[in-house]
Amino acid sequence: MTRVVLDLPDGVVSLLDSVEENLARECLVRFAVTLYGEGKVSLGKAVEISGLPYVEFMQLLGKYGLGINYTIEDFQDDLRVLEEMKSYGKGNSGKS
Repeated sequence: MTRVVLDLPDGVVSLLDSVEENLARECLVRFAVTLYGEGKVSLGKAVEISGLPYVEFMQLLGKYGLGINYTIEDFQDDLRVLEEMKSYGKGNSGKS
């Protein structure tokens, strides 16, 4: 993990939705939202960076007016995974 130290101008903390004790977390969350909004990381990676639960991060995206970056390729991948899971379930019914 990389450690970053920031020197913020006076008054910046008062602009954020956070108190100083939670400033590092607030910065990580906003960084994750920005990276996701720019399409530089996936939703899962942004959630990981933020440290928030998945649902909470999704709600935060809505607060910032960002939608889900879900492409046709993502949809096709999801379908493929579901088919694999379906095939796996048929071959492993749990009966001995």
